[in-house]
Amino acid sequence: MLAVLQLVVYAAMQIPVGILLDRFGPKRVLVYGATIMALGQLTLALSETFEIAVLGRMLVGMGDAFTFISMIRMVNGYLSGPKASKVQQWLATLGQLGQIASAFPFVWLLDGSGWTPAFLSAAALSVFGGALVFLFGGYTEDAKASTTSFGSVIQGLKANIRRSSIRMAFWTHFTTQSSGTMFALLWGIPFLTLGQGYPRDTASALLALFVATNACMGPVFGAIAARGFKWRARVIVAAPLVGATLWIFTLTWQGQAPLWLLASMVVGLGFGGPASMLAFDYTRAYASKQQLGSVNGFVNIGGFLASFVMMALIGLALDAFSAGGQPSALYSLANFRLAIPIHFLVTAFGMYFYVRELKATVRTEGVRE
Repeated sequence: MLAVLQLVVYAAMQIPVGILLDRFGPKRVLVYGATIMALGQLTLALSETFEIAVLGRMLVGMGDAFTFISMIRMVNGYLSGPKASKVQQWLATLGQLGQIASAFPFVWLLDGSGWTPAFLSAAALSVFGGALVFLFGGYTEDAKASTTSFGSVIQGLKANIRRSSIRMAFWTHFTTQSSGTMFALLWGIPFLTLGQGYPRDTASALLALFVATNACMGPVFGAIAARGFKWRARVIVAAPLVGATLWIFTLTWQGQAPLWLLASMVVGLGFGGPASMLAFDYTRAYASKQQLGSVNGFVNIGGFLASFVMMALIGLALDAFSAGGQPSALYSLANFRLAIPIHFLVTAFGMYFYVRELKATVRTEGVRE
C-alpha cells in the first residue's frame, strides 16, 4: 500500500505539475519538489502510526512528480536533437542509481541505525539537492515562463492532446514502460518466490538485475534514438515484443523455470524503461519548448496508467482462478500461468494505438527529428 499510494500520487500530479512547469519554469518547480520530498521523508522519519507513514509516502510521491518532467524540460531548454536524446537517457540512468542506493546503502543504514535516522538522512539529501538547484540552477527559460498565464497553458495543453503526435508519445509510454513496472512494483516477488519457488534473496537479486538493465540500456537506446525517427519507432515496437516473448517462454516452461531464463526475462523487461524515454523525444520534436511541461506531464501518465490496469487485472484473475480453493493455492504457478498473460492484452491495446497515431502523425505532421 505504501509503494502503490506513492505511485498513484506521482501519476495523479503529472498534469498539474506540468502546468506549473510551463507557468513558472523548471528551476522553481524542482525546488518545490525537493522541499515536498524532504517533508515527506521527515514525516516518515517521525511517524509512529501507519496512517502517518502513508501521508509521508504520498508527500514523497508528490515531490517526485515535480522532479522527473522538470529534468526533461530543463534538458530540452538547453539542448535539442540527438544530443538531447542522449542526455535525457543518461540522466534517467543516473536516476536508477537512486533505486540502487535505496536497495543497498539505505537498507544497511536502516538496519544499523533504525527507522528515524535513516529517513532523516533521506530528508537531508532532499534538502541538499534542492539547495543546489536553488543556488546553481540558473535558467533563462524561467524568466520566459513567468510571463505565461495559467489559462494559456491549459488551452495549449488541450490543443496538444488533440494532436496525433502527442497521443503517439502517450501510447509510446503506455506500451513500453508498463510490463516492467507491473513486475517490479507488485507481481515480480510473488511470482518468483511463491510461483516459481525461489528464495527471497534470489528474487531480490533478479529485481536488482532489472534496475541495472534499466540503467545500462538507457545510453544505448539514447544512441539508437539519435539515429532518427525510424530507429526510434523500431525500438518502441521491439522492446515490448521482446519482453512479451520472454514472458511466454518463462510461463510455458515445464515446472520451475531455470535461473538463466528468469534472468533473461528480467533483462528483457528492463528494456521497457529506457524505451519509454523515447516518448519524450517525440514531444521535444513536435511540441514547443514553452508547452513541454504540460505535454510531458500528460505523456508520463501513460505508462503508470497501463501499469495500474495490469496489476489490477492480474490480481482479479488470480482471485477468480483460485475461487473456492485453499488460500495457499492463490499464488500457485498454475494460476500465474493463467493470470499473467492477461497483461498482454493491455500491451496489445497500447501498441495498436501507437501504430495508429504513428501513421497519422507521418501523414498529417510529417517526420520530425
